[in-house]
Amino acid sequence: MLRITILAGLLLLVGPKAMAAPFDDRFIGYEARHSAYELEVARLGQARATREEVRTYAAGLVNDHEAYSGALRVLAAAKNITIQTGLAPGDRKRLDQLARTRGTGFDNAFLREALRINGEDIRAFRKEAGRSTDPDIHGFVDRFLEVEAKHQSEARRLILHVVVSKVPVIHPPRTGDTMEVVPPPSASSMPVIAPPLQR
Repeated sequence: MLRITILAGLLLLVGPKAMAAPFDDRFIGYEARHSAYELEVARLGQARATREEVRTYAAGLVNDHEAYSGALRVLAAAKNITIQTGLAPGDRKRLDQLARTRGTGFDNAFLREALRINGEDIRAFRKEAGRSTDPDIHGFVDRFLEVEAKHQSEARRLILHVVVSKVPVIHPPRTGDTMEVVPPPSASSMPVIAPPLQR
């Protein structure tokens, strides 16, 4: 009975940190693998993008994710958490698929993938911020959530500027505008088939 009372007292002293530790472990483990994938995608974008502004964006991602991966390794070591940095099978498949894309199609696919990845990261960061009580992890999340939000915003801007701007947009006429009336063709080139005779 005394042992149970002491254990309960220790849990109360340690508080929610002990309860949140598994969430923190999973978050750091998830981010380590996710960051490895993001870095590979960014390096591929830097090497393959055909448009200068997309290459510049990819180079910024490489720099930021190298710093991010380093900070994550330091945090994991401080918390005595073992992390794996290899790519998950699904991420490897996505990366291979992106690598097979060429030309402006690559730029478009790269930007869409960057937007998807950043969205996933932002959701993971916000979820962790809502449940972790570890001040070191909160500091890490606050620092890099801002970076991820910047990446997402820039990816959105580039998609609108680079991808959407290449698609012709047909604007409806404004009120009061006149429209050219195109007459129908005088003769159709389609053959006319007579209906079968009724008996």
